[in-house]
Amino acid sequence: MSSERLLDIILRNSEAYHFEVYHATEVSEAVRNKIWALFENNMHHLYSRSSFGWNPASKKKELFNHLSRFILSYKDVEEKELMAFVMFRFECEEGDDVVYCYDLQVSANTQRMGIGRKLVQCLTNIGTSCKMHKIMLTVFKENKNAFNFYIANGFSVDPFSPSNYIDEEAGDIEEEVDYEILSRELQVLQ
Repeated sequence: MSSERLLDIILRNSEAYHFEVYHATEVSEAVRNKIWALFENNMHHLYSRSSFGWNPASKKKELFNHLSRFILSYKDVEEKELMAFVMFRFECEEGDDVVYCYDLQVSANTQRMGIGRKLVQCLTNIGTSCKMHKIMLTVFKENKNAFNFYIANGFSVDPFSPSNYIDEEAGDIEEEVDYEILSRELQVLQ
């Protein structure tokens, strides 16, 4: 699906925000730098303490993979100050077609203003229009604000999240992990 078509889907119910949609291959170096700066400001401390560790080269490779798509939100169309972004891909997980949200980042000075909720709604609109079964994402357990945000926006722990795998003999989680996989079912349009 083209970036223009995805933008049409997003703009159906958007009044207060300026959005742009890109494949990773369409993102300029200047915009990549803004995306990376926002990601690093929000996530460096969490990744540094996680099982993933802080590995900028690996994360940039994931973020800007040719399959990645971005929804960017700006405060001002002229100044192009990046307020928030979501990076997602269309994937198949356990036989289901899903919109996988790899990152949803909102700048510190615009958090709790509804832009995160709007980006989740954008993913919902895209997923529904593209006949995806659900939205999936990974969230650090330590990131309580993000975890609670996703729960408040209709997500729950996915059946395939590592915390759901129990060792039958030991009666506990096989391997302690520091993240959960969350999902939100979508109504598939006929």
